[in-house]
Amino acid sequence: MDSWLLTFLQETARRQNLPLEGDSIDPVWLEGQPRIGAILDRISGAGTASIGRTPRHLAQNVAGGSVALGPYQFFPAEGYLDRDGQQTRLTEKERDILLVLLDASGGLVLRRDLLDSVWGYASGVETHTLETHIYRLRQKIEIDPARPQILLTAEEGYALNSAP
Repeated sequence: MDSWLLTFLQETARRQNLPLEGDSIDPVWLEGQPRIGAILDRISGAGTASIGRTPRHLAQNVAGGSVALGPYQFFPAEGYLDRDGQQTRLTEKERDILLVLLDASGGLVLRRDLLDSVWGYASGVETHTLETHIYRLRQKIEIDPARPQILLTAEEGYALNSAP
């Protein structure tokens, strides 16, 4: 890891009054070439989820290792959905989206909160990343993706209907 990058990250954190873990960034940790979102998480000393918990935290709290989701059994730690013995693999981001939506217990999760929780994006960032992932996720979980019954869209966000 270049020392200039380490210095830049430390100075950026100090200028923005962000707490540093142990008032420093561990250069050994940075040698693994983590993504910038992970670095910023590390600088702030907290997860980026504005709704309180990160998807990783949510996955650890799934009782029994799985949860019912419509006609599926969702296994977040393993990253798949099971329907009558047929497994559907999920990407890490698809899994994280489902975890955040499940945590809302059927309530609406605002688009900006999903972007923040799953990707660590700041509010005001324009991106179609979320919509692309929602589209792909619907292809996997909906009988008719054009008429979703499980992954629902509201004007400002998304919700899960876990018992369609």
